[in-house]
Amino acid sequence: MVRSHDLGAFSGSIGLHVVLVMALLALRLPAHQPRQLVEFEVRPPKVVTPPPLEPPKLVQRRRPAAPPPPNAMKPPPKAEPPKPVFGVTADSTTDDSSFSVPIGNTTMIDPKESKPGPAPSLPAAPPAPTFQPVGDQYIREWPAHDDEACARGIEYPADARARGIEGTVQLRVELDDKGHIHDIKVTSGLGYGLDELAVNTLKHKRECKFGAAIGSDGKPVPFVIRSYRFNFQIDSAQ
Repeated sequence: MVRSHDLGAFSGSIGLHVVLVMALLALRLPAHQPRQLVEFEVRPPKVVTPPPLEPPKLVQRRRPAAPPPPNAMKPPPKAEPPKPVFGVTADSTTDDSSFSVPIGNTTMIDPKESKPGPAPSLPAAPPAPTFQPVGDQYIREWPAHDDEACARGIEYPADARARGIEGTVQLRVELDDKGHIHDIKVTSGLGYGLDELAVNTLKHKRECKFGAAIGSDGKPVPFVIRSYRFNFQIDSAQ
């Protein structure tokens, strides 16, 4: 059971504590001050307009002055060459020379004393062709020739006989308008002395003479036998 005087003491103690707390709070908390209104004026930045740009100035470069013309002075007159005096200089002569020469300033020959030499002779013109055979189409009669008489009595070369060489030597025979042999060429030979024997036989054996070829106008003409055959055969009886 709580006593009344104890309750009073307890209540006084609580009140005292409250007063102390309020005093402490009053000391720590600052007094409430009224709010102050601060006004700011915001001004836009002042726009500074730059001055207009001046257009670039064109700088004209001066061309270098042309060099002054050379002195318009007439060139000095050319000295005329000395008149030629045909002969040797005096310094090149000796006292003990055995012959005399004229004294001058040039060793060229005096044109008055020189005689023109003979004009060079022109080269001789090539001789005109002396053999101009007629084509086969203009021949009426071929050259007459006795083949058997021409081949009769020929002495066979010993080397060709020993080797048993037989066959045909083909010749190109050129004849003039009288049937005389102009030239002979071997177009296909056998060798071993048979080619030379065929050519010499036609050229020198009397029985091998040709007659003249007769042209379409009935006159003798030069002609070429393009393939004359000279046959060689070994006689077994010998």
